Amino acid sequence: MKISINTMQKLSKIKNSLYDALKIEYLYHSNKLEGSTFSIQQLNILLEENIVTGEHSIDDVQETINSLELFDFVVNTLKEPLKARLVREYHSVLKKNTSDEKYSLAGVYKKIPNQLRSVDIQLAQPYEVAELMESLLKNKIKSLSDIADFHQKFEQIHPFQDGNGRIGRFIMLRQCIENSIDLIAIDEEYNKTYRNALYEAQTMANVDKLVQVLQKCQARLDEKMCNYKEAIKQVAEEGNE
Repeated sequence: MKISINTMQKLSKIKNSLYDALKIEYLYHSNKLEGSTFSIQQLNILLEENIVTGEHSIDDVQETINSLELFDFVVNTLKEPLKARLVREYHSVLKKNTSDEKYSLAGVYKKIPNQLRSVDIQLAQPYEVAELMESLLKNKIKSLSDIADFHQKFEQIHPFQDGNGRIGRFIMLRQCIENSIDLIAIDEEYNKTYRNALYEAQTMANVDKLVQVLQKCQARLDEKMCNYKEAIKQVAEEGNE
C-alpha cells in the first residue's frame, strides 16, 4: 500500500478515516515490539476518547500517548529534510513527560554506552554517535533495500539511551512514504524473524533476509488495509483536480 506525502497529509485531516486505522495498526505493533501492554482496543479508546483503560506502567502510558502525537508530527514534517535535529525532535516528542526526560535523556543523543540484552552487537559509543548519524543521514534512499540498510545501521548506532527501535521504525515509515514504497509496519507475527534478520544484517553485512521480512510486513499491512484502497485513491485524485 503506497501513500504519497500529499495524500497522507490530507488523510491526517479526515477524522475516522484510513489515517486513524493505519496509525493504530502501526503503533500497536511497533510499541508491542518494545514491551508495551496496550491492546489494539485500548489504543483505539485512547485515540477516540482520550481515556486510558487497563493496567500499564506510567512510562508505557506516557510513551503511548506520545507515540500517537509523534505519528502526527512525522506526517506533518514529511516535507522537511531528515536532519539530525529533526530525528532528535522525534525522540523528544516520544519521551516527553517520561523518566527519560526527567533525567535529561529526551531529544539528545545517548550519554552513557548502551547494550542490547542477549545480543552480542557492538553499539556505537556516545562520542561516536553525532558523526555516525550525520554520515548515515546523507544516505540516498531509493529502494526497499536502501531502507533496510539504513534501518540496520541506525539500530546499530543506537543513538539514543532508549526508544531507538520506535524512532527507527518511524523513520522507516517516513522513508516509504517519501519514496512511493509500500508502507511497512513490523507485524507482531514477524517479531522474532525481524529481530533475527536485523541481527544477520548487522553481523554479516547482508540485508537480504531483512528485506524479505519487510516485504512480508508490507503484504500483511496491505491485506489489513485493503478496504481503504478506494478511499486512498479518491483522496489522491482529488488532489489532482
